[in-house]
Amino acid sequence: MKLEAEITRAGYDEKTILLSNVNVKADEGHVLLIAGSSGSGKTTLLLSLTGVLKHLLNGIVDGSISINGLNPLILEDFEKLPGNISVLMQDPERQLVFPTPLDELSTSLEAIGYPHVEALKQASILLSEIGLSNKVNVHVEDLSSGERRKLTLALIQVGDPPIYMLDEPSANLDPQSIALVRDTVKKWKNNGKTVLIVEHKIHYFRDLADEMYVLRGGRLGEFFVINDMLVNLPECEPTSSSEGEVVLEFEGDIGYNDTPIVRNAEFKARRGELISIVGPNGSGKTTLLKTLAGFLKPVDGEVKTFTKKYFYAPQNPDLVFVHRTVKKELESIARKTGKPLHELTLMYPWFMKMLDKSPYQLSHGQRRLLELLIAFAYGEDLILLDEPTTGLDAQLYEYVIRELRTRVSKGSTIIVATHDPRLVLESSRVYVLESGKIKEDDKCRVAESMFKSMGVIYE
Repeated sequence: MKLEAEITRAGYDEKTILLSNVNVKADEGHVLLIAGSSGSGKTTLLLSLTGVLKHLLNGIVDGSISINGLNPLILEDFEKLPGNISVLMQDPERQLVFPTPLDELSTSLEAIGYPHVEALKQASILLSEIGLSNKVNVHVEDLSSGERRKLTLALIQVGDPPIYMLDEPSANLDPQSIALVRDTVKKWKNNGKTVLIVEHKIHYFRDLADEMYVLRGGRLGEFFVINDMLVNLPECEPTSSSEGEVVLEFEGDIGYNDTPIVRNAEFKARRGELISIVGPNGSGKTTLLKTLAGFLKPVDGEVKTFTKKYFYAPQNPDLVFVHRTVKKELESIARKTGKPLHELTLMYPWFMKMLDKSPYQLSHGQRRLLELLIAFAYGEDLILLDEPTTGLDAQLYEYVIRELRTRVSKGSTIIVATHDPRLVLESSRVYVLESGKIKEDDKCRVAESMFKSMGVIYE
């Protein structure tokens, strides 16, 4: 099945036209990789190609699109698209409806004609293939972000459509799960599927792509020059011991509802350290961060924090916004922290363009950077960040790394839960969570293991 599109313009309204004269063409068995900076319109492109922007979001899409002879811009054809195309959305929460993974998949299978018993059987097989066989009846809200991502990956394969569109498929996934996504894309390609991937971490999928494009200035250009889209990896210096002042320490068990996820944990952070917490999806990284931040009580033991100026930034940046516009968010931060407003606006490169926009209307990368700005403003001594590099293009990643280095050099302590080996290489020390245990390990060894698990070649 072929995908062809000529989009003359697309946007959410007349004031926010993000795409102009964009042409997309993909043949059967081809993988298209599309990169671009945060806010360049990558997600808007997917929403335009599927007709969602026009028919469900009341946006503007002019031009022509053909998916197996169907034009999604025509309402009658748009209603026929299910079964012809599947989309992996950037935020799994927006794609999941039912309470458990088994409910989610079995209901979708029944909707396309599977008898109830057979639907349950096939759903269990799909969940086993993506590593969620032990979570079939766990409430979706109790899954980690990475586990929800894997669930949506299984969900979009229901019905075996000929075209797949993936929006940031690597977000919040551990290295083994990224390898699973890569293997899945290879399988689709070998089976003649058409795959369109939007991704900031282009090195995860470069070797699988038949064509690569970059979205800049509202236009889609061929991907001849890619160096500016890649992050240069630092040389790894072996983990060294720290003798600084202790800022936070914990010994005990962590978990939910008096049920331990990690037992006999020992964790200590000193002033001026950048500490990474790594481990498989669902191993307890977010639980540990929330416990250290005081949002969860330890199942056993006590968290000792020797500062009052700390801040926790969750995986979902939307949870930290409280005002209707970006301007009001920054004005509120300035008022409460004493930080000059002009200093905060300089930290947010899109301020003049976004000041009257709702934070929730920003791209994922733009929302992530706004969340980090808030964390940096409040957390002078201690900052806890959950997956801080998801949704960031190469330029923003380098910007955030510089900010982390600057704050650490000035004595701040930063603790991150991450699946990003690039961030591990920047760390002072690394803790590994796995199989209900936590241990400190050498960062060079950990990063190398993460790279190998992904099956990704870095240059």
